[in-house]
Amino acid sequence: MKEKKPPFTFAVKFVYMIWGLAMRVIYPPKIEYRDESTKRLLKEEKCIIIANHTEHTDGYYIPQVLPSKKMYTYVTRKWYDKKKLNWLFRRLRYIPINLAEMDTEWLDKGKKVLDGGNSVMIFPEGKLSKNGRLDAFHPGFLMLARQTDVPIVPIVLLGKYKKFRRKRIIVGSPIETDLHEKGRPSVILRRQADLCHGIMAEMLGMPEVEMNTAEDMSAVH
Repeated sequence: MKEKKPPFTFAVKFVYMIWGLAMRVIYPPKIEYRDESTKRLLKEEKCIIIANHTEHTDGYYIPQVLPSKKMYTYVTRKWYDKKKLNWLFRRLRYIPINLAEMDTEWLDKGKKVLDGGNSVMIFPEGKLSKNGRLDAFHPGFLMLARQTDVPIVPIVLLGKYKKFRRKRIIVGSPIETDLHEKGRPSVILRRQADLCHGIMAEMLGMPEVEMNTAEDMSAVH
């Protein structure tokens, strides 16, 4: 049975579209592709997009400006369940995740989105970055990649959001991972998460730093 949409969904999506156009004017994007073929991939294929998380603005800015298939964004239950925001999240392309306890609902919903031919965006740090640094990645996002074999595309946002100043976004090439190698899944996912972290750190121009292992396998935002 098809899930019934909440009332006023169309009106909310229309306003959101107008807001997206306004965002392009207020924070005009400057998108740079390391490989032009990735631009075509994002437009034509479903992907798992991973990004650094600089400000709360990222969660609705990136889906508005990045040329791609329909993009669903993961958001923590802490924000998703807020009374002032829940009505909005439920009507737009957001997937809740509970970071306070083990949760697989986010995984099932993500697979459903990808099975439908759409993309998802995940912030692997599980929190906002501090002082422009890139914190350790929680490997949970790779559980989704392992079960769907969907390309993982890294993007990084540089600098702060400044009105009427171009917001620079760098889109990297799909990350080559070996998520089906033999061994303990937790060890494999941790190693591959560190690989993804290193690639994005390099995109940000960061020196190599010692990372603290993220324990929560499910944390993605």
